[in-house]
Amino acid sequence: MKLRPALVLSAAALLLSLAAPALAQDDEEGRWALGLGAGMVQSSGSTDPYLTANLRYRIGHHNAGDERQGSVYGFVEPEVGYWSRDSNGIDSTDTMIGVNLGGAVRLRSFEYFVAGGVGYHQIDRDVRSPTISRSISDDSVGVNAQFGFDVRVSETVGLFGVGRFDLVEVDDNAAVTSSDKSPDDEQTKVYLGIRIHF
Repeated sequence: MKLRPALVLSAAALLLSLAAPALAQDDEEGRWALGLGAGMVQSSGSTDPYLTANLRYRIGHHNAGDERQGSVYGFVEPEVGYWSRDSNGIDSTDTMIGVNLGGAVRLRSFEYFVAGGVGYHQIDRDVRSPTISRSISDDSVGVNAQFGFDVRVSETVGLFGVGRFDLVEVDDNAAVTSSDKSPDDEQTKVYLGIRIHF
């Protein structure tokens, strides 16, 4: 009687160990992809470095070999982005957490996509001048529209490029919004990166 549970557990472990590779082969590309990118953001008349990371989840899912040229799938993509600038006595940073919804068209190892999303921007400014020295925080909501491409280098690695435009609702502040220090409510971003599929 004591051997029966051990035998059942051993058989279940053997089946699971055999099923895992079979499930992994069901979709060689996987539904998930981690993207890491860097580029430039233009806002307030200044161009600054931009860093981003995202996790893409494919909605329209095809088994390996079933994807035809021109097939379309959707995706959900949580993301985080960051840029900073030190100009004219104002040290600005924007940390963004958001989510995008989009669609992609696959053409062999190349695909292009369009997407839109919403994000939470934490914009912090340190204003320094002979008469003023203060910190201003502006937690804002923004929306974006973007387009881009992916090029598959291997089954698990791809390269991507994105162009996007963000509109951010920022508060007007006399210490920041003078004629030469406009708010960061319009942000144009261009970046390249690597995407790892799993």
